[in-house]
Amino acid sequence: MKVRVKLISMDGPPPIGFDQYGEADITLAGEATVTNLLQSLCLGHDETYMVLVNGETSPPSVRDRQTLGDGDEIAIFPPMQGG
Repeated sequence: MKVRVKLISMDGPPPIGFDQYGEADITLAGEATVTNLLQSLCLGHDETYMVLVNGETSPPSVRDRQTLGDGDEIAIFPPMQGG
């Protein structure tokens, strides 16, 4: 299955495979979950990221069982920082 991932306001250059705007089509095997996607992107502790799946919030408590479907759009935001 293929999903569209948008990395929003991430530090540094986009990961390999992402365009200059932080977007990429990612191919996932089988019934992948939001947690599987975050792990495949090496984003560390997934609970620190805000994740939207098709515009709906995906809280950390459901990510390990929230399956993704072909054509889903996932937006990932880093933890908020203040100062």
